[in-house]
Amino acid sequence: MEFPGKGKKRPLIDLNLSKINLDTENPRLAKQRDSVTQFDLTKTLYDEYDLEELAMSMSENGYFDEEPIIVVPTKIPEDVTIDVNADSEDLQLQLKELLENGKLEFTVVEGNRRIATALILTDISLRQKLNIREDSFPKPKNQEIAADLMEIPSIVYFDRKLVAPYLGVRHITGLLKWDAYAKATYIAQNIEDSVATGEDINVSINKIQQQIADRSDVIKKQYLCYKVMKEAEEDLSFDTKNIKDKFSLITVALNSPSIRDYIGCPTYKKADFSGKIIPVNKTEQLRNTLTWIYGDGKREPILTDSRRITKELAPVLANKEATEYLIKNNNLEEAYERTEGERDYIIRKINSASNAIKFSLGFAWKYKSDEEIKISINECADSISELQKMTNSND
Repeated sequence: MEFPGKGKKRPLIDLNLSKINLDTENPRLAKQRDSVTQFDLTKTLYDEYDLEELAMSMSENGYFDEEPIIVVPTKIPEDVTIDVNADSEDLQLQLKELLENGKLEFTVVEGNRRIATALILTDISLRQKLNIREDSFPKPKNQEIAADLMEIPSIVYFDRKLVAPYLGVRHITGLLKWDAYAKATYIAQNIEDSVATGEDINVSINKIQQQIADRSDVIKKQYLCYKVMKEAEEDLSFDTKNIKDKFSLITVALNSPSIRDYIGCPTYKKADFSGKIIPVNKTEQLRNTLTWIYGDGKREPILTDSRRITKELAPVLANKEATEYLIKNNNLEEAYERTEGERDYIIRKINSASNAIKFSLGFAWKYKSDEEIKISINECADSISELQKMTNSND
């Protein structure tokens, strides 16, 4: 019986940092897919993933051999033959010989943050290129530690697909969880890789669920959100950078029945993942919704707090009048006030004005000679007179 954890011991070798590449396919770095240089990836990790805590430990202690990274060959030259079925010790000898002859480089599949940290700690020119101030990032305590950081213990896999189950368990249901977009990217990558081999999409989804022992349907939920985002990117040319940065907001939105109804999105249980998620006649509604939540580069988002998605935006989109007001005026607060209908909205506004006038009665006598207050009172009186004419009219 085959299962992800089955297999002989993988070869473990020490790799020089110069032979290790950061992973352009790593879900954490998915936002940078268009940035293919190693520097771009290092900069993303430095800017967004708080490497300083790692650097403080590594600069004092060197690299712990108890925490090997996982790597795959970046590319095996055509004139090189590796017997991947050989005993792990024989494989280690083969790999060391190829490395000594400059035949191999590796890509880190698990451990990108650690490698980026080691690179910054040991490469002065990289620190300068990243504009790191002398006192803002640790340095190796001494030359021995610097030398230790140049040699990284690495477990070698020859097929990155074999690493996928481990990554899923570790970063989706395990202790070292990825952010929402990284999770969704990992899920989408694995599903679509399986489909590309001819496997049914539902079988692919179920396989990933089983691999990471997920019983909450998080796989389908995250994949649904990912597909909706990709359709916005491809069909609407929507700039998805903000979605990727705050991917959890789209998961909140698609949990709301009224928002799903507005954009024509099925539940994850009813979705046909082999086709389009959002109907063609609902693409503008999708554009509206994403713009309200994330902005579109020209307009700012109308939400200042993610809680307003369910508390205000969802009720607005459940009401036709309120939705039309939001589309026309781009004001969520005022649109929300209309969610119970125009009549109730008018009553609330009149009652609010009446209460304010009653409150003013307790103090107005102090300002009998104040012209500004008199003008405001006359304006209120004129408005009340007009309201009386409208409501008393028989037309």
